[in-house]
Amino acid sequence: MTPILRPAIRADLDALVELEEVSFDSDWFSRRQLSHLILRANARTLVIIQPEGDGPDALPAAGNAMAALWPAGSVAQDDATPLRSVLGYGTVLFRRNSRRARLYSFCLHPEARGRGLAQRLLIALEQLAIEQGCEQFDLEVHTGNGAAITLYERHGFARNGRLRDYYADGAAAWKMRKSLVIPSSNPPASSSDVRAEGISTWGDAGAA
Repeated sequence: MTPILRPAIRADLDALVELEEVSFDSDWFSRRQLSHLILRANARTLVIIQPEGDGPDALPAAGNAMAALWPAGSVAQDDATPLRSVLGYGTVLFRRNSRRARLYSFCLHPEARGRGLAQRLLIALEQLAIEQGCEQFDLEVHTGNGAAITLYERHGFARNGRLRDYYADGAAAWKMRKSLVIPSSNPPASSSDVRAEGISTWGDAGAA
């Protein structure tokens, strides 16, 4: 079965906590932080899962990404997701009255890498940013994470700064940015659609 992309739900929390622990050496998000990311109004979190049975493949359609991420026959919104089926997740943050989106966290299970899933997830997250009317996509990535840097550069991101002592271990981060093109038929979201609330800093987008 081809992995499915869909919005994260509360039932995914155990799987996301485990995914953080196997993917990062430090700076993990806690269960509380992950819950906040899933539920907060100015963030979008997607998971990529491995279905256990027959079902459709789901890629976000331009102009209707969130609807496309709930394909008929996929995991129901109130169903629990088995830990072993969660292959990765990503979160994008938005700000009120801003055309700028931030890739806040991006994580793929080590055993799921090399299958093109990171690129697929990144494309879906970018589409969500475009649908919110964003013209700029920013992220920070560990300077030693060569695989993630290569992925982002291949996807059109460019380095535009360096942050010293950015991580808990004292490591630095590259700031990276990509310009987004909003289709003329896709008007920007109003500020009431994206409420600014919650945590005040943005974290690592470096695990690809």
